[in-house]
Amino acid sequence: MELFTRGPLSNYMANRVRQVLLEFEKVSEDEVLRRSTDDLVSDLVRRARLTPLEIGEEPIDGGVTEGTVEVPDRFSVYGGSVRQPIFKVHAVYEFSGNADLLHYTPQTSLAFVSIQAHVDTRERTLTVHTTVSAHERLNASETRQAFEREIGYIRTNAGHALRDVSSFNAGLEARIRPAVERRKELLQSRRDLAGALGFPLRKRQDAPLPVPVNRKRIGLARTTHTTPRAPYRDEPALTEAQYEDAIAVVKSTILAMERTPSVAAHKDEEQIRDLILVQLNGTFEGNATGETFVKSGKTDLLVQVEDRHVFVGECKWWTGEKAFGAAIDQLLGYLPWRDEKAALIVFIKQKDASAIVEKADGAVRNHPAFKRVGASSGDPRLRRNFILGQPDDPEREIKVAVLFAVLAAAPESGK
Repeated sequence: MELFTRGPLSNYMANRVRQVLLEFEKVSEDEVLRRSTDDLVSDLVRRARLTPLEIGEEPIDGGVTEGTVEVPDRFSVYGGSVRQPIFKVHAVYEFSGNADLLHYTPQTSLAFVSIQAHVDTRERTLTVHTTVSAHERLNASETRQAFEREIGYIRTNAGHALRDVSSFNAGLEARIRPAVERRKELLQSRRDLAGALGFPLRKRQDAPLPVPVNRKRIGLARTTHTTPRAPYRDEPALTEAQYEDAIAVVKSTILAMERTPSVAAHKDEEQIRDLILVQLNGTFEGNATGETFVKSGKTDLLVQVEDRHVFVGECKWWTGEKAFGAAIDQLLGYLPWRDEKAALIVFIKQKDASAIVEKADGAVRNHPAFKRVGASSGDPRLRRNFILGQPDDPEREIKVAVLFAVLAAAPESGK
């Protein structure tokens, strides 16, 4: 079989992306709206990605068989031919990667060379052949050079294809993400937010001036139900802007406590929590409450609409990675719906604060629920963002802002 003859590799790669996106268009509306954009994009990128070819260094099998070949008869005055005995030599090499790459021509390719091999996609092997005359003394070194030359042609084109494949793989997300975002936006438009219930949380007109947040009415965003087989439906949720407004209130309170150490000195978690809660209630009109029972316990800061918990915040003094991991478990247990937004507020003693921030970062990344790092906050000493999920529901995503408050003194006893 002649390799690298089915057409340009660039066309094959473009068709591969088109096919993946055509399959995505057949995915149900509920599935598209239920899953996060990042998860959908990652899945499509994984399906479109090409694994480069790698060919084994040494043959794993081979052999020599007898045969004949027809050649011109040098002694015939009439131009006849005779059969000449030959030895047929073959060598078998293992290969890995996408077998289609053996059949399409990379942007740079060997010219005027017919590259022949038998491809066994089931066994993942390439078999190259060469012949030597049986009339001559069989030279093992020259015979080996002959089949190594044939496999060398394949290695050369595989190397050229590697550059094309690397560039293709690197650009997949940029090509796929816009298509996913467009379809999600289209489907959400069709669902029409006009039928969703209004969200009652809004900024107070008499909010304290020192809190650096804009006062604007909070509306409704879409999120989804966790059960994969359940139909998609609208549920109350904070928009990204509303979430950032709430985080800004918490951050401003943390900064005030750090700048005025006496405010938080000798206070335990509950008392410090109440300071934050006062600012939330002073900024928003809605159901910001303390110690409100939720799914599996009680949380420190909660914004609730009817029976939906759309923002949860948990306050903890830093006592080590193990306890911090348990705090993450506790926070996740409060959130019965996916695509939620939450905050984990960590109180740290002044000593070794920078080291503790890094330990907390590592503890989140090592947690079983960790999916990926979130957007950069601009000030990693004060805030770090993470996307968490649940082992029993990998499609569920929770955006968690971890906020660090470095206080002058820890309480003598706390929760």
